[in-house]
This record gives sequence, C-alpha cells and structure tokens, in this order.
Amino acid sequence: MWEQFGNVMEMVKRVQQYVSQTEEQLKAERIEVSSGDIIKVVANGQQTILSIELNTNYLATENAALLQDLLVSTVNNALAKSRELHQDAMGKLAKDFNLPSIPGLF
Repeated sequence: MWEQFGNVMEMVKRVQQYVSQTEEQLKAERIEVSSGDIIKVVANGQQTILSIELNTNYLATENAALLQDLLVSTVNNALAKSRELHQDAMGKLAKDFNLPSIPGLF
C-alpha cells in the first residue's frame, strides 16, 4: 500500500514540475492582436497585457469614441487568444499525464 502512495506522490511531483514549466513557457509567449493600423495589443499566455500601442495619427477628439471601442475590443480579443493558448497548453499537460478531464482543474 505504501509503495502505491509513493508512486502517486512521485506522479504529483512530476505534474507540479510540468505545470510550473508550462506556466513559465506561457509567460514567455507573446500574442499580438491589432485593429488595423490603429491599435496593437500584446499579451502573454497568462492573460497579462504587456503593451498597448496607439497610432498617433488617430489621436484626435473626434476619434475618441472609436478608439475607446477599438481598445476594448482589441484587448478582449488578445485576452481570449491568451486564454485559448493557456487552455491548449494545460490540455496537453493533462493528456501527457493521462489525467481525467476535469473542468477548471488547470
């Protein structure tokens, strides 16, 4: 019985190491989403916005509403792509370790 417990603990350690490595890789990933040449948002695989670039040619009072809408849309698209990248990486981890599919596990 104790031997099986030791095997489980070893598996848990390996999964923890793999998750940690995967999280570091996701932190290094860069996702760029643009709204034409107006706005560019860069996020990483951990849903962190790293930068937002605005084309200064569009910085005028009459463009404020357009810029606000595009900024929200572009940031949301970047975060959605980041979440997808993260879910794919964690799904691969679960598959590699033959873990059951439990929603919200990772």
